[in-house]
Amino acid sequence: MRAIGGREAVLRHASLRAVGTFAMPAQGIAGTVERVAARPDRFREKVSMSGVGDMQLGFDGSIGWMVTPMTGPMVLTGKQLEQLRRDAEFDAALHNPAGYTSLEIVDRVEFEGRPAYKLRALRTNGDEDFEFYDVDNGLLIGSIVTRESPLGTMNATNVMSDYRAFNGVQLPTRQVQRVLGTEQVVTITSVEFGGVDPATFAPPASILALVK
Repeated sequence: MRAIGGREAVLRHASLRAVGTFAMPAQGIAGTVERVAARPDRFREKVSMSGVGDMQLGFDGSIGWMVTPMTGPMVLTGKQLEQLRRDAEFDAALHNPAGYTSLEIVDRVEFEGRPAYKLRALRTNGDEDFEFYDVDNGLLIGSIVTRESPLGTMNATNVMSDYRAFNGVQLPTRQVQRVLGTEQVVTITSVEFGGVDPATFAPPASILALVK
């Protein structure tokens, strides 16, 4: 926690907007990404890809949803909804004890060429995630998680790097996710804290039509 600026620095902010670029290098796909989040667990992401279209994902505190060119509008339920709610936690870096039965450093390993402490995070629902913290500076440099998706259960490896300070908080500006044999690269170019309109998190009309 000290590595990213400390608990007080994290709690000082209640919302943020991050924008950047998105790429799937092996497929030759490129585009833009916008992420908006707010405390306690509001989240919305839009990825716009040339030649593919827009992929959107959101959680408004109750409804979890996604809209993609492949699936159309979908309301998330069950395990997918539960995991999205968890992933949307604005203060996830604080590791709220109420969400875990165990948080334990289990090993010292090499992760992406860096010496790292391996943290085993056992959730109250039984899910098990692993996080990797740089031995030298304490920053989170990766994670291995299991998530449900429309394609079934998936294991994903996330790699975080190129940390920069934004309003007193260190955030990774390069995030690589490897899942199902593909690699997605997000490069964040700007982050703004505060000023996010709560209406931003309202699901689109196509999702609300499915809820009614």
